[in-house]
Amino acid sequence: MRYRKFVLALFLPLISVAVFGQTKQETIESLKKEIAELKMVSATKFEKLENQLKELLVKIQKTEKEDEMKKLLEMAKSLSQQKKGKKASMDRKFHSGLRTQSALNPNISLGGDYYFAYGTSQSDYNRLPSELSWGTGQMFLREMEMGLQSALDPFSRAKVFISFGREGVVLEEGYMQLLNMPLNMNLKMGEYKTQFGKLNRYHDHALPQFERPLVLTNFFGLTSLKGFGIAANFLLPSITANVNELDLEFITGGVDQSFTSGGKHNLIYVAHFKNYYDLNRSTYFEIGLSGAMGYNESHENYKTIIGGADLSLKWAPPDRVKYRGIEWRTEFLYSKMEQSNETINSWGFFSSIQFKLNAKWFASGRIDYSQIPKNNNIEDWKKNLDEKGFAVCFDYWQSEFVFFRFQYTYIDRNFDENDSRFIFQTNWAMGPHKHEAY
Repeated sequence: MRYRKFVLALFLPLISVAVFGQTKQETIESLKKEIAELKMVSATKFEKLENQLKELLVKIQKTEKEDEMKKLLEMAKSLSQQKKGKKASMDRKFHSGLRTQSALNPNISLGGDYYFAYGTSQSDYNRLPSELSWGTGQMFLREMEMGLQSALDPFSRAKVFISFGREGVVLEEGYMQLLNMPLNMNLKMGEYKTQFGKLNRYHDHALPQFERPLVLTNFFGLTSLKGFGIAANFLLPSITANVNELDLEFITGGVDQSFTSGGKHNLIYVAHFKNYYDLNRSTYFEIGLSGAMGYNESHENYKTIIGGADLSLKWAPPDRVKYRGIEWRTEFLYSKMEQSNETINSWGFFSSIQFKLNAKWFASGRIDYSQIPKNNNIEDWKKNLDEKGFAVCFDYWQSEFVFFRFQYTYIDRNFDENDSRFIFQTNWAMGPHKHEAY
């Protein structure tokens, strides 16, 4: 009995320690488990609170946008009511016959075209300004051009261009157009450049190179084929092309290179037929046929007939039109000129291409060939007189109103000295005076 008590007294503390230690370990594990559970609960609640906060912010932003939209709609409604009030007021003024003075003023613009040219030829044919040459060796004012344009009423408009140059004051163009007439016709009356080929209607400052191609200069002079008359433009039904147009014109006047400017009935009849094709969103193609007929001497016994064909291709990507583009033009002309003892047949062509390198720089080139339609005071006029050459130029557009041009031209003639020519041109415009065809 004593032995049992002794053993019990001896092992009881050890058993207590073991039991107590086990209980403490379980307590620790239990606490860890509870802490982990609390963390999960806290994370879940935090995530829930965060989602609720995001939803609240979205609702606040939506409410602010709705309030802002409401304000904008109210403002637009207010402005619309104001415009209606103004329109009603204007209608009352119009019906009463009153118009503001500024509404009567045309668009007025002024442009300047200066150049310096240096040529290697010392021949007067190349060096001196004439009907066929701008001259070399000094600074020149090619022209100062004033333009006046205005809509006369909803059915007509007028354009006037006055040139101040070395020959004094010249009416370059001045005409009225009647719009949207029957048969899809527009009618033009006055002094104008005819719709012959691609470049005849271009003013000098709008040309892709400094001068006109040799064949146009030899057939029509430096001033283009123009005169006083009537022109009708018809928009024809589309058959194969996307757009078909027909121009029928007759003018009085003429150019001494091909048509007499004197005589009793110095009429020139001109026709042009255009076919326009959209190849894709970036590219279009044009084919044109032209014809002109008139007398070449004042007694009106001998006629001149000139035919032409022109082709144009333009690429201008819509998303890069400010920085990239290519335009190619080619034109062929054939002249049949009756004379007292024979008929002089002559022909020529040019091909021009222009590249848009970036927003400010253009590069272009042109090749030329032309026979001379009559003797031009050269003794051996029965010989086929011709000239050929090329031009290369770079244009820097400082803005849409100012550009500078650097050009090199070479001309090879079988009746005069060859000529290498360097040209620097400055062109500016004030007002809505665009550098383009008119």
